[in-house]
Amino acid sequence: MRQRHIGNNWLPVLCLSLLFLTAGAVSMMAGRGNGATAATFAAGTLLTAVVSAGWLWWSPSWWLAPRNHYLYLAGGSVAGVMVSALLPFLHGCGPWLVLGGTLIAYGILERLRLLVTAGGATVLAGFLAMVIHADVWGGAMHLLTAAVLAFTANRLYVLKYGRRRESQDSDPEFIGFFEEYEPDPPRSL
Repeated sequence: MRQRHIGNNWLPVLCLSLLFLTAGAVSMMAGRGNGATAATFAAGTLLTAVVSAGWLWWSPSWWLAPRNHYLYLAGGSVAGVMVSALLPFLHGCGPWLVLGGTLIAYGILERLRLLVTAGGATVLAGFLAMVIHADVWGGAMHLLTAAVLAFTANRLYVLKYGRRRESQDSDPEFIGFFEEYEPDPPRSL
């Protein structure tokens, strides 16, 4: 029987979810909720990269692809976020698209469809926030992306560590037996 691998990817994905939640809050407070929070993404991506690198150094993933591919992906992602934050025709949503593309590429390297799907949802939400210039729309897309990434992080955590089980304090044969227990009457000699 072949065993599936699940890396320790849940914390970096959770950090990305918190990044999108923070960027959504900044977008709603500072920019009418249109999703244009490139500076927040740029600063938050650096913080997320530091936390993720520390986490993956402390508890490494499976590294299915050659290690250089991961380093190229990390460097390209940070450079892509920084450059796309400066491009005006992306309306401040360039880092959003780069982070979604990075998640897709990382999912391909790790051979994990869940990460590829979450990256695709992130790119789609970022594209919609870039194209549609309605107030509050970008904030809604931020919340949707944060929810998708939080669900993905939870699913990765459950795949890695399993669900919590109830303690086994009672006898397993007793479970489901709802009649009162009456001891046998004393036997007379």
